[in-house]
Amino acid sequence: MSFEYAISKASDGPADAGDARQVLASEPEDNVVAQARERDWPALVEQFAAIVRSGPCAGASGGDYTDARYYLDRAMPPEGSSPSAALSATVDQFPGVAQCLTASNLAELGAGSHLLAAGTVVQVFALNMRGGGKVYIFNQSPQTGVVVQIVSAASGGGKYSGEILGGTSGAISSGNLAMPEGLSAAAPALILNEEEDGLSGHRLTTPCYAVGQIVGNAGGQPIVMIRGALGATAGATSLGGSGDSADSGSWSRAGNGTPVTVTMQTRTVWDSSGGVLYGYSRNLAFDARGELVTISSETQYVIDTPTACE
Repeated sequence: MSFEYAISKASDGPADAGDARQVLASEPEDNVVAQARERDWPALVEQFAAIVRSGPCAGASGGDYTDARYYLDRAMPPEGSSPSAALSATVDQFPGVAQCLTASNLAELGAGSHLLAAGTVVQVFALNMRGGGKVYIFNQSPQTGVVVQIVSAASGGGKYSGEILGGTSGAISSGNLAMPEGLSAAAPALILNEEEDGLSGHRLTTPCYAVGQIVGNAGGQPIVMIRGALGATAGATSLGGSGDSADSGSWSRAGNGTPVTVTMQTRTVWDSSGGVLYGYSRNLAFDARGELVTISSETQYVIDTPTACE
């Protein structure tokens, strides 16, 4: 009896190597069985491709796992795929084989993390327990360091919606940097700017790019922590004052959360040839992160001119 025939004889759920072994053992000892027993049964292992889900299997209570366990869908290549084509796994819909299951990621057991994004394809192994039943495992190290594109502000202060960039950069050493330099959007992400911890509003311009680290996963969407990016420059607060009264305006990165421009005197010059005292000032522009962005050219103005004594 062939292994393929044993698979076809399996029942009560998706056919696998363990089921085939039981069928083979129950059949008359033909040549296949006899040869297998002569060399003793090897440890048959069931393995298959699967896709990480964004939420629980149908009928499961609660939300997604928060530790090294994942809800997975069995997967297979699309019908008619070329053997030489890159794998494009799809959820297996075949009756009796299609299955949503729980599997533990060995690469995350120690840390108890849950960092794989929904849609990640993994290779799953089934461990048959002596008392019956199976435990499913896989070993997929999560990506941690990533490049992200910040697309828009999220509802919470310091939080942004964006995308993790994937693929391979085609950058060369010549030419000015022009992001994303061949990278492309790979997965949506929630982006947290550590610089804005505890602050309301948003201090980054959109769109912009940043380098960060995946620190969590919510409903299959990665959470990426960054520290700063390009600061916003639109809608600046202006400080400079006018007249002979002191300007009461002030600015702080934490309190205002806006860009700011400051007019300040840079020098004073007495022109002896013309008999005029000149002042000079420049405008300094800071982004919403408090980083200096531009310094204007000097503006000259007359402070005083001498008059004849009477």
